[in-house]
Amino acid sequence: MGRLLSISILFFFLLVSQILAITAEEVARLTFERSEGSDSAAQAQMILINAKGEKRIRQLNLYTRDDGHYRYIFIRFLSPKDIAGTGFLSKADLKTGKEEQFLYLPALKRTRRIAGSFRFHRFVNSDFTYEDLERHHPSRYHHELLGEEEVNGTPCYILKSWPKKKKDSAYSYWIRWITKDGFLPIKEDFYDKKGKLWKKFEAVKWGKVQGYWAILHWKCTDLKKNHSSHLIIENLRFDVGLDPKMFTRRYLERW
Repeated sequence: MGRLLSISILFFFLLVSQILAITAEEVARLTFERSEGSDSAAQAQMILINAKGEKRIRQLNLYTRDDGHYRYIFIRFLSPKDIAGTGFLSKADLKTGKEEQFLYLPALKRTRRIAGSFRFHRFVNSDFTYEDLERHHPSRYHHELLGEEEVNGTPCYILKSWPKKKKDSAYSYWIRWITKDGFLPIKEDFYDKKGKLWKKFEAVKWGKVQGYWAILHWKCTDLKKNHSSHLIIENLRFDVGLDPKMFTRRYLERW
């Protein structure tokens, strides 16, 4: 009787573990669907550091909006003078994964639609590309769960992803360390078409703001160029009630 009970208990725990086991697709979906409020507003610094350690500092405002159908990002650079007024707008369809991106250049008084191979270009000469700024709908990629690991004491899932269509990305694949609590990607390694490590993304600082998990300091390092870019978020506020008209091409060109 005791042996039968032990077997039954073991079977029960095996069954529960299978039910609770998370798949790679679920991790990708939960990361994508992570709540970031109806909108947000923040000031930020972008710091570019070259191989000699020389720094260039830029000031910008960063806004987001989520209406349940589309996810918007709006960026306006404020300084220095050579980039002031430059604006970026993206609109991602949360259901289909289709995304549109626009860059406004005040010197030319012209808006450029970011498409095709231009997506792989560097965003305003930083180490981030326009592809890096995309929402990355999980249905466009294959996913594999590599295991679990702690990053600075934080338990994470290790998720490998790669594009279903090779032409859709400048990378062959990337690996993300995603927190179990909040599904926040706090570390990312990107590999080039030859499978060589190319870029490293690192969340230097993250935490909860108004109940939402957020990365407050991103560091992106281009290992080929020995160049890095930091994005430091300041005065982040969620659910502020931004005007939807902010997230339009007409507003983008108002400078």
